[in-house]
Amino acid sequence: MRIALLFTAAMLAAIPALGQVLTLDEARRRALDAQPALRAIDLSARAAEETSIADGALPDPRLKLGALNFPTRNFPSAREDMTQVGVSLEQAFPGGDKRRLRTERTLAEVEQARAEAIGLRQNISRDVGQAWVDTWQAISAERLLLELAREFDRSIELARIALASGKGSQADVLAARQLLNQSTDRRLELVAQARRARSALARWIPDASARDLPAALPDFSAPLPPEKLAAELEHNPQHAMHLRAQGVAEADVALAREAMKPDRSVELGYYARSAGRSDMVMLQVAIELPMFADQKQDRLLAAKRALADRVREQRADHLRQLRAELAAAYADWDLAGERLRNVESAILPDARSRLDAILSQHGAGTAPLAAVFEARRGLVESRIQELSMQSAQAKARIALQYFEHEGDKP
Repeated sequence: MRIALLFTAAMLAAIPALGQVLTLDEARRRALDAQPALRAIDLSARAAEETSIADGALPDPRLKLGALNFPTRNFPSAREDMTQVGVSLEQAFPGGDKRRLRTERTLAEVEQARAEAIGLRQNISRDVGQAWVDTWQAISAERLLLELAREFDRSIELARIALASGKGSQADVLAARQLLNQSTDRRLELVAQARRARSALARWIPDASARDLPAALPDFSAPLPPEKLAAELEHNPQHAMHLRAQGVAEADVALAREAMKPDRSVELGYYARSAGRSDMVMLQVAIELPMFADQKQDRLLAAKRALADRVREQRADHLRQLRAELAAAYADWDLAGERLRNVESAILPDARSRLDAILSQHGAGTAPLAAVFEARRGLVESRIQELSMQSAQAKARIALQYFEHEGDKP
């Protein structure tokens, strides 16, 4: 019994304090509700919306105070007929549709940020789901090994009683202890896996380490056919980010093209003269002269076009990447399903039948107790393999949800 107490104490030390059950749906919801990265993107989008209004406004006018035509002789007291002091107001007007295009470019950045937020939500939902499944698998397998250890502990006591009564052997006791120690080492390996999985889950849900998980995985509906998912990849939120980036790049091209149109400014001033002389009014119009367009505006336009082409190529490459990821996720889901069916229909029934047969032989005195221990451990390992296949199929299904619209998800 001392071994069982030590084993239980090790488990209690390894597993965090368990509280309310954390379901997969709750884990996803909490991860999305309390995600700083999503709030940061939302703040960026709001900032860009405010900036778009400023981008469409006229430049601030310039107030000028001046003194003109003061003679250098006897300065500063000297005055002449043209000497004057005054004030003027200058307003610049961007040429062409620059103000509108700047607004449209900033709004394109807003759309890109919104698309990025949707894509990030999709990533978080997938990553949290898979971390949750990893944690569930490790904890469930650990529970099976704890049950096996308790069974081994009881068997050791029976073997000792049989040895004391002369009906057993020391070899049976040693075999049981050896299998118990091997089971303990296997369980500690799963404890490490559970800790790593909980740490990954805590990346999204800080108190995940203090929550227990359900005894069974949630029910997942079958995914949509691969050809239907592949046909919708153009509208996938992950791909929409690249589409919005292309919109920003095209807005940059339009702005660079509009740079060929010169900016203008208008200045109106009033200047006073002394000694009863008539005051002066001044009106000036200034126009930029793009005389070196081949060295400036043309180069800028060529650069923006190259960047827009780069975004288009990145978008095409990303679409190929999504197709490859979809095919891989579907292959994983199919294979995990086949392996799970094999475990449930063949491996597990055979392991149970083997244990039943060896128990009968042991009862008849034709099989040693060590064979019973080995058969029992084999059954538990088969059940752990079943958990592994269930987890693999669940993770593949979650990966496929990454390619589905929100309305298509189970």
